[in-house]
Amino acid sequence: MEGSVSREIEVKVSASETWKVYGSLLLAKIAVEELPDIYSGFEVLEGDGYAGTIIQEKFLVVDDEKRVKVAKFIEGGVLEQGFESYVVVLEAIEKDGKKDECIMRGTIEYVLNDEAALPLVTSSIEGLLTIMKIIADYVTKHHNSKTTTN
Repeated sequence: MEGSVSREIEVKVSASETWKVYGSLLLAKIAVEELPDIYSGFEVLEGDGYAGTIIQEKFLVVDDEKRVKVAKFIEGGVLEQGFESYVVVLEAIEKDGKKDECIMRGTIEYVLNDEAALPLVTSSIEGLLTIMKIIADYVTKHHNSKTTTN
């Protein structure tokens, strides 16, 4: 069984500023710091945060111009819980007519080994949404502190 599921949130920070975190390894670092009960840490096995980087997933695409990151899990975690394939697509999308705001979109494209694992899709996208909200709070706070000190 295969499919995809997405969530979006609005951020009152530009897509380019949001992408500086969303498109980098800082995203994983913040997730580990803010959700230590879920993420025990991450280790960069190979690469510098761009395409080809491997942590628990392999970054297939990191496009700074389009502000899109595609990562495929290659070991552990969800692959041990019933997913045959698990790909996360992250995007920072500029809002029409509002350069100081953006939409963060997270999509999970999956293939399940067993339909009994279908509830994992819901918990996975809600987990991704939690990370997106943490990143949105981080970039908003960081952006606001930069604008008040300038």
